[in-house]
Amino acid sequence: MVESEKFIRFSVSLPEDLLKEFDKVTESLGIQGRSDAIRKAMRDFIVNYTWMHKGKGDMVGSITIILDHETTGIMDEITELQHKYLKLIASSMHVHLDERECMIVLAVRGKVEDIEKLNNEILALKGVKLVKYTIMTPGTELP
Repeated sequence: MVESEKFIRFSVSLPEDLLKEFDKVTESLGIQGRSDAIRKAMRDFIVNYTWMHKGKGDMVGSITIILDHETTGIMDEITELQHKYLKLIASSMHVHLDERECMIVLAVRGKVEDIEKLNNEILALKGVKLVKYTIMTPGTELP
């Protein structure tokens, strides 16, 4: 935050439970005050939107997958996708969460469109329970 920045006061209507949870998280992170926490949350929201929807050029990131490895063919399909996107995937990690569930983390680097295409192909697989992906441009200044 720059000292010469102009601040604007505004009001927000929220469900009480959401505000209580927000205040708990703010306190647990040691953030001094709700305004500072809201600024940080807004900045994160803007950066995520920008990187996910407007990013250009090479991006880096991760795709985290939770899947049921007992679903017929799922592991073969994941392996096939990793080979199909060999130039996009820098590294992968496989973690056994329990007897049925696994987590796979793919470190990716490439064009946003290609990362989104891979992400969407993973989402379409039967047996995939959850997919979370994050991409960012290295060296980009935060708003």
